[in-house]
Amino acid sequence: METKITLDEAYDLACSFEAKEQVIGIQKEKILHKTLKYYLCPDDTKHEIKITKENKGVLYADILLDNVIYEIQTRSFNALRNKLNEFLKQHQVIVVYPIAYIKQITNVSNENTIVSNKKSPKKGNPLEIFVELYKIKDFLKNSNLGFKIFLLDMDEYRKITKKHYRSSGYVRLVQIPKKIEKEINLINKYDYYELLKNYNFSNSFTSSDFSKITHLNTRKSRITLNVLTYLEIVKRVGKTGNSYIYEITK
Repeated sequence: METKITLDEAYDLACSFEAKEQVIGIQKEKILHKTLKYYLCPDDTKHEIKITKENKGVLYADILLDNVIYEIQTRSFNALRNKLNEFLKQHQVIVVYPIAYIKQITNVSNENTIVSNKKSPKKGNPLEIFVELYKIKDFLKNSNLGFKIFLLDMDEYRKITKKHYRSSGYVRLVQIPKKIEKEINLINKYDYYELLKNYNFSNSFTSSDFSKITHLNTRKSRITLNVLTYLEIVKRVGKTGNSYIYEITK
């Protein structure tokens, strides 16, 4: 899809929508979602389109353009399952997934005063999407389904909370996109091979090797290799000790 406006213009349209609709979206982490919606399709008459279900009821597509549905998912792909069940019967679906590449983090207190401001030492990794792909693994071989990754520089505002079990010690208030570093399409097998070309793999490797090369932790590396094996992008060719040996398929 050809974009006709800049990211800054899309952000301004998103803020204008929030103000016009009197929605406190910027405080509910919706502004990133809305900005990308305008960036992909500035014509908001093509946003939030009703798609009739085969049985009773309707679902809403984020964008419907030329019979292609774009679904912007900033969180767990589990939430997409019901939509994919319906949308893929009639339409090509592109799931859009933003990943923070360079992140400036601003912590605020309960009184909304700035406590600290720092640049995150971590850079976004496009392979992070595979943890989400695992959640919809049974849809991945559907030829109507594809993905678009946005690597974004963004400002993130957090409210400090009490750290305890299953809490990171903060609540994310809003993520404001500042710049698109890269767009990556995963539409066919060739795109997955192209993505892996960015990493210096040897002819064969273990999940431990994969983790070191990609800078993913052990859990994420295993999930990623699970999905890549399912898609036949990599294959198991043997074992060394308790570890499988993988090769990229030709």
